[in-house]
Amino acid sequence: MICTCTMNPSLDYYMEFDKELNGNDAVNRSSLEYYEAGGKGINVSIVLNNLGIPTRAFGFVGGFTKDFYISLLAKYENIRPNFTYINGHTRINVKCSAEGQWTDLNASGPIITAEDMDNLKHKVSTLYSQDYFVLAGHTQEYLCSSAEEMLKNAIKDEVKVVLDTNAPLVRKILPCHPFMIKTTMEELPALIDREVKNEADAIAGAKELHEAGARYVIVSDHSRLAYLICKEGTYRVQLTRDEKYVSFVGTGDSLIAGFLMNYMRTKNPLDSFRFGVSCGSATAYSKGLATRANIDNFYETTKVEKIA
Repeated sequence: MICTCTMNPSLDYYMEFDKELNGNDAVNRSSLEYYEAGGKGINVSIVLNNLGIPTRAFGFVGGFTKDFYISLLAKYENIRPNFTYINGHTRINVKCSAEGQWTDLNASGPIITAEDMDNLKHKVSTLYSQDYFVLAGHTQEYLCSSAEEMLKNAIKDEVKVVLDTNAPLVRKILPCHPFMIKTTMEELPALIDREVKNEADAIAGAKELHEAGARYVIVSDHSRLAYLICKEGTYRVQLTRDEKYVSFVGTGDSLIAGFLMNYMRTKNPLDSFRFGVSCGSATAYSKGLATRANIDNFYETTKVEKIA
């Protein structure tokens, strides 16, 4: 079983505009509006749903937005919500699109109490050996100590932990040998405490994370470049595509989903890397998250090369 966790999910309100937004006390009227259940862990679950893989979705939801948020997940038959209910309100983020440019207005989110966190830790403690637990997205700073304890206990129970979250928390978990660390070229400097100026810097930094304890380390540069570092070696995927991408939002989450889906079935990290990058690309070049048909199209043209 794959379980995802989103510490600060959001009810995302999308607004699309036919012309550039005017900020000078003008009224900007949208041409299309819709809602989506947001959060990096939820994105992983949605892509896995599209691939026919069931997941349990952990995290915190509450307030007047809770029921609507959960209702948005009902259309995904393979997602099983297992949230911790809180007194605060699940935040609402506003996503505005005008002339191909996105403007995000993101709320901070509710306060999570110690009791709320204990509830989540109990849920995670019920996972079985060889289950996968994906913590994706920002972990509130005041929760990091509790999250660290939760993750370390999960690894002791032989749960395969996947991390795409705050650098300080990731660094504390590295000595415990997490299954995978997913990061980006922009986020990598915070993990290794120095600048990343080029490919050599990125590879060196990713190798440090691998040597520090992570079984697999994936570093992505949006949808055009990704690296995998593992005991088998260092690998790279380059994607060349003529048309303009739609959005990079969710590409990393899609990569994680694809890697895990393929790895569960094949235990082959290289083909899983190839499939994961295909999922990320399918998200980048389509509206919404990756679907199976789009993924298969990219898989045929995605090539993995060994570079070290």
